[in-house]
Amino acid sequence: MNTQRTILLFLTALAAIPAMGQGRQVLTDGIVGQDRVERYMFIQAISPLGDSCTVLTDSIGRFEIEPGLMDIMPGNVYIKPVATRPKAKLTIVNPFDSIEVYRKGRDRYLSQNQIFDTEKEEAVFYFDPDVIVLTEATVKARGNIVARDKVTGYLDSLAILASTEWVCDHGTEKYLNDWHGYSHHSHPRWPANEVEHFKPKRGEVYKVIKYIPLPDDPQGRWIVDMSDFPHEVIYPGPQYTEEELLEIYGMWKAQGYYPKREFYEPDEVDLASSAPDYRTLLQWQPAVITDENGVAEIPLAASDVNTEFIGIIEAIDGTGLLGAQTFTFRIIKY
Repeated sequence: MNTQRTILLFLTALAAIPAMGQGRQVLTDGIVGQDRVERYMFIQAISPLGDSCTVLTDSIGRFEIEPGLMDIMPGNVYIKPVATRPKAKLTIVNPFDSIEVYRKGRDRYLSQNQIFDTEKEEAVFYFDPDVIVLTEATVKARGNIVARDKVTGYLDSLAILASTEWVCDHGTEKYLNDWHGYSHHSHPRWPANEVEHFKPKRGEVYKVIKYIPLPDDPQGRWIVDMSDFPHEVIYPGPQYTEEELLEIYGMWKAQGYYPKREFYEPDEVDLASSAPDYRTLLQWQPAVITDENGVAEIPLAASDVNTEFIGIIEAIDGTGLLGAQTFTFRIIKY
């Protein structure tokens, strides 16, 4: 890594950064909303980590989850009105929605592929030349598992508890009842009210069986439906989307604050190493504060990738106006 050297970027708010909001405030720091029923009401805000707070609406139903409260509730914020009658009708203004609106149609600087062409039409490889490059790879997974955080996972568990499906335990055999027409206790000789009921668990394996009346039998006997032979199933649980769960339990979701992401930066030991450095992200500073003159300095260590880099500056001023600017610089190995 003997080609490493430190680059110093000077950022200034006095530069000609085009305002994305075109003179209008497009960002607020908190989550604001209004109950269209227009009344005083308590609003509870919950984070997936279990933190919560309660705010009171004004006389026409307006409320705000202020930045200080959002700081202690990282991640998504789930909003639940405490009143139940009449049913709340909330309108939520997510503080990040306006950013996405004004960024539509603009360049998005996402991670590049492993190989790409620079503006000078040079093929750049981010890895050792001895590495074999796969032109295509397919990753497959079994099942259809929905990832949920603690809040929606809890709502999903409530949906299972509220379902009418149940399990009967017969020693080594556990049967799933009242599920898509299957029931071990639909037979009149084994009524459901005479056995203990257990709630099924998502992902558990249960047996299912169908009984049908024996046609034209004077004794009214039932037999196993051999066209749908008894078999095992993995209980999937109620299949609700996140939006459906929130609707069922009268909740709303808004995007909250997230802790700053940290990226690797070489220290003095790393800089002295002879191992090549193939970093393509040289610096990430999500919270740079300028001085009273609007100037900030950011030192960074270059990598061993000999190519042209793109620098992106996105700024927010004290009134919520957005601005953006890009620049390029080149690293040359010598």
